[in-house]
Amino acid sequence: MIEMKTIRGPYRSGGSRRIGRCDHGLAAVEFALIAPILLMLVFGVIIYSLYFCAYMGVRVAATEGARAAVMGMSSAERTTLATARVTQVLEAYRPLIGSSSAPTVEAVSAGTGLFRVHVSYDITGSPIMKFASLLPMPATILESEITVSNGSY
Repeated sequence: MIEMKTIRGPYRSGGSRRIGRCDHGLAAVEFALIAPILLMLVFGVIIYSLYFCAYMGVRVAATEGARAAVMGMSSAERTTLATARVTQVLEAYRPLIGSSSAPTVEAVSAGTGLFRVHVSYDITGSPIMKFASLLPMPATILESEITVSNGSY
């Protein structure tokens, strides 16, 4: 006589798996759904980090320009020293902020015993701004203003 065995488990008599219980490839589907969001988040952190680094470069340039201006004896000499130092500092940031425009430096007397240095830089041609179509980016003009005393007590 022929013996009949009963097959138990997730298989049907035809040998195919039940669709409701099949979880092969589930991790790949979950990854395909989550990966674009995760990659955009990481990409956004990197781009904004570079943007804030460029902003800090303009801020450092304004600070250094104000420091250099303190050494001048007249307003004209202070303006020349501040502009030269701002340009020199921003040269170090050229790969990040781009070289499409020159900085706008305003160095003026801001009252008795005070000297103000205002630096603005347009980063429209910066490598960072190439990604502005993918992410909402802040303003393309970075500005910083520093006021220092003229050396009097």
